[in-house]
Amino acid sequence: MAKTRNHSKKREAILEAIRLTETHPSARWVYEQVKPKLPDISLGTVYRNIKVCREEGLLASVGVVNNEERFDGVVEPHPHAICTKCGSIIDVKYTPPTSQPSLSGFAVDNRRTVFYGVCAKCSGQEKGWLKKFKRFGRLAKRFGNS
Repeated sequence: MAKTRNHSKKREAILEAIRLTETHPSARWVYEQVKPKLPDISLGTVYRNIKVCREEGLLASVGVVNNEERFDGVVEPHPHAICTKCGSIIDVKYTPPTSQPSLSGFAVDNRRTVFYGVCAKCSGQEKGWLKKFKRFGRLAKRFGNS
């Protein structure tokens, strides 16, 4: 028999905070968003309720980025791109191949696609740094800016 859970105002607020952002937040980020609305909430309560929501299929884990597990309110399988500089995570509009690899004796339940690289914001910051030094000519050329 499936365990039915009581309605929880805190769980609802946590779930809403995750679903209303596209940043794929950590539990600490969720806590900081929910705390002003629910001053008596603790970080432990956020972690416990995220766990409950994951068990019930209401949230998905994207994985650990910069030592913090990150979450997604979109539970349908879809690929992500993770910036190796700032840790931002974005959803990718990508259609994976429809065929499954041949895995003799192994039934695939799920598959995850993650792309790693540098996001546009971080790429722009690097170029901006070089532009500041453009007036120094040789120094800029030395660091890759002609």
